[in-house]
Amino acid sequence: MSLSSAIDTWNPQKALATQSYRVFPQVYASLLRSTPDGKALKPALASSYKADTAAKTLTFILNPAAKFSNGKPVTSADVKFSEGLWSKGELYGSYFSSIRSVDTPSPRTVVFKLSQPDATLPAVLSTANASIFPDKYGGESETAYWKKPVGAGPFMIRGETVGQSIALSRNPHYYRPGLPYLDGVDYKVVADGGQQLLQFQSGSLDIVNGVDLEAAGQYPKDRIVDAPSSGVSVLTMNTKSGPLSDVRLRKAIALAIDYRKLVAGGYVGEASLATSLLPQEVPGVTKCGTCTWSTTDLATAKRLVGESDYSGQKIELIVPSDGGPGKLAAQALAPMLAQAGVNVTVDPLPTSSLIDKLSKGAFQLGMVTYSALAPTPIDPLGFLGATGVVFSQSDPAAANKALAAVHAASGTSAVSTAVQGFEATANASYAVVPLAVPDAIDAVAGRVQGFVAAPYQAYCADELNIKS
Repeated sequence: MSLSSAIDTWNPQKALATQSYRVFPQVYASLLRSTPDGKALKPALASSYKADTAAKTLTFILNPAAKFSNGKPVTSADVKFSEGLWSKGELYGSYFSSIRSVDTPSPRTVVFKLSQPDATLPAVLSTANASIFPDKYGGESETAYWKKPVGAGPFMIRGETVGQSIALSRNPHYYRPGLPYLDGVDYKVVADGGQQLLQFQSGSLDIVNGVDLEAAGQYPKDRIVDAPSSGVSVLTMNTKSGPLSDVRLRKAIALAIDYRKLVAGGYVGEASLATSLLPQEVPGVTKCGTCTWSTTDLATAKRLVGESDYSGQKIELIVPSDGGPGKLAAQALAPMLAQAGVNVTVDPLPTSSLIDKLSKGAFQLGMVTYSALAPTPIDPLGFLGATGVVFSQSDPAAANKALAAVHAASGTSAVSTAVQGFEATANASYAVVPLAVPDAIDAVAGRVQGFVAAPYQAYCADELNIKS
């Protein structure tokens, strides 16, 4: 399999690179797992779970076959330790804010006591962010564990050349009898879309994870597998320093973009218009009636540029250079902004460098694609809150307010109301502008069986097999 960029960490609570979440489900397992279409949950390390009548406790019974790849059983102590890591996570700890405490009445029984009913929690517990790790890192130091972690997924780490490749071998203690079918999975970092295509054509790649949109039309049509996209490409602006601290200039940039031309050209027709800042495939995310996402008004954009404090200086737009739709879309975007009087230069960077600059606020304008990993607004809202709204250094209060409301929601109407409130606030600030919803496309060789496209990026390879 190919990855368009290297994973950024083995710790799911610190991972920002989408490609990391392609790999995590092969090494880690959670209490629950989602069906391939992302619409339902089924048992994983927990063979069953139930909620009390007040919906304030969740009781999980662990599968007696659940073991880590070193052969040690998965116990309630491991779950309690893992929950401590989840809840303290700097990026994704808010996903688990409804968990008040964890009880372990027996080695196979875990009870999550909640501060309030939380219908979103089971879906979150099916993601890699809720992976189960050995209690106290299995006796290793924290640093040593994250260099080569032990998990309960279908495969275990055989070797890694950091930034280049990851070799996984079959976990003989996997909880699903007879699985995985494969003896191993090797990931190769192939950043260039042309190289991905050539290696796929030559047979040295069986699966291309995230086909480069520019090259998509050159793959055999019967080898392309697509799924509803759970991602959204956005333009994020530094609201704290530089010319983009002026909201008039930010609004001008948003209005200067011809979104339909951007989809047709920058995304080569392999995308759709964005109707929300949150990934619109996620249940509960509905179009905001008062928002102006994907609205083009060049005359107003020119006027706002003239009224702003912007004096024509160059604004650097950083984009990923190693995969994803960023480069071509950015090149299409620059002349659109120039028509409004905004001088933008495009600077492609490796994903690791891009994330570093965004995290430190050392940028002016950035283009990224972020994805939801679970069918609940908790995931994107938590990410936006933790990153200051995609690193724009905006006040995360609106995202956090919506996140709390979704946690407490008792029905779909309350979820949609909370989400639309956030969308309206984000739309007014123009700190982050949704550009498009890129198609989620993978390429799969004819000899591979059992591949099912996953709408939330991360699929488990335990049922993949090779035609004999």
